[in-house]
Amino acid sequence: MVITTRKLNQVRNSFYVYLPRNWCDRFKLSKDSEVKIEQSADGILKIIPPQFVTQGPQRAKFIIDEENKESIVNLLIGSYIVGTGEIELEFGSDLDISTREEVSQWVRRLPGFEILDEHSQSIIISDTSEKQGVFPILRRQFSTAKYMLTSLVDTMKTGKHKEAERIIDRDEDVDRHRYFVERLCHLSLQNPAYARRIQIAPPDALHFSLATKYVERIADHICEAILQLLRLEKINAKLVKTAEKLVEVYIETTSIFFRIERSKGIDKRNTAEEAKKAFTCHQHTKDVSEELDRIGGSYEKSASSETLLALHLGRISSYCEDIAEVAMNRIIEFGFNQ
Repeated sequence: MVITTRKLNQVRNSFYVYLPRNWCDRFKLSKDSEVKIEQSADGILKIIPPQFVTQGPQRAKFIIDEENKESIVNLLIGSYIVGTGEIELEFGSDLDISTREEVSQWVRRLPGFEILDEHSQSIIISDTSEKQGVFPILRRQFSTAKYMLTSLVDTMKTGKHKEAERIIDRDEDVDRHRYFVERLCHLSLQNPAYARRIQIAPPDALHFSLATKYVERIADHICEAILQLLRLEKINAKLVKTAEKLVEVYIETTSIFFRIERSKGIDKRNTAEEAKKAFTCHQHTKDVSEELDRIGGSYEKSASSETLLALHLGRISSYCEDIAEVAMNRIIEFGFNQ
C-alpha cells in the first residue's frame, strides 16, 4: 500500500486535490476520463479508475417450478426494467411448448432482448441492443398512442367498427416502449456515466418514467373505450364532439412535453413563457375532463356502454393532465439549472 498526502485547494466554496500523475499514467487517464468516487460507511473516500468501474451486464437466474410458473412474465418484465443484461430461466422438468411460446412472445415485446440459447429445461435471454436512446422511443410511444386515439375518434364519427379492433393490436407497441424507457431510466440512475452517454439527467429519469406510464394507461383506456364502442349502434353527437377536443388536447400535451431536449434546451429567459404554455395546456385538459364527466353523468342507466365510453375518454383526459403537469415540472427544473 502506497500512501501519499495532498493539500486541499479551494475554488469558491468547493475543495479539490490533484491526483498523482503516475497513478493517472498507470491507468491511462486523460482530462476526459471518468473515475468513480466511493464513500464507505465511516466516510472514507475511495477513487476507482474506469477499468474497475466498468462491469458486464447484470445477470439473473430464476428456478421455475410448478408453484411459480405463472410468474414468468412478471419476472421477465421486472428484470428487464431494472436493467438486467442476461436472464436464465431454469425449469424443473422439460419445458412444454405452450410455456416456451409464451416466453418467446414476451421476449419479442422487450426491445433489445433476444433468446440466445434454448435447452429442454432452460432458456437464456440476453440484451443484444447496441445503441439506446430514451427520447426517440418515448416519442414513438406518444405517437403510437396518438394514432390509437385518433383512430378511435374517427371510428366514433364514421361508425365503421370493423377497423376498430385493429387499433387494439397497437397497445402491445405502447407497452413495449414503456418497458424500454423504464429500463433506460433505471440504468441511467444506476450509472451516471451511462446517463451522460445517452443524455438523460436524473430528473428526466423520473419525468420520463412517469410520462411513459401515463401514456401506457392512455392506450389501455383507448382499448377499453373501443370495446364499449363496438356495442353501440349510435353515439351522442356531443360526446363525439368532445372526443375530438380530446385529440386536440393530447396533441397539445405531446407538444408541450417535448418542448425541452437537454441537448438543445430552451433559452432561460423563455422559461416562464414555456411554463405558462404548459399551465394553459393543463387547464385545457382539465376542461375536457370535466366536460366528459358531465356527459357521462347525464346518461340514463340503460345507456351503460355509452356511459363507460365517456368514462374511459375522461380517464384519457385525466392522464393528459398528468403529462402536462410533468411537462411543467420539466420546464421549471430545466430553467433553474441553466
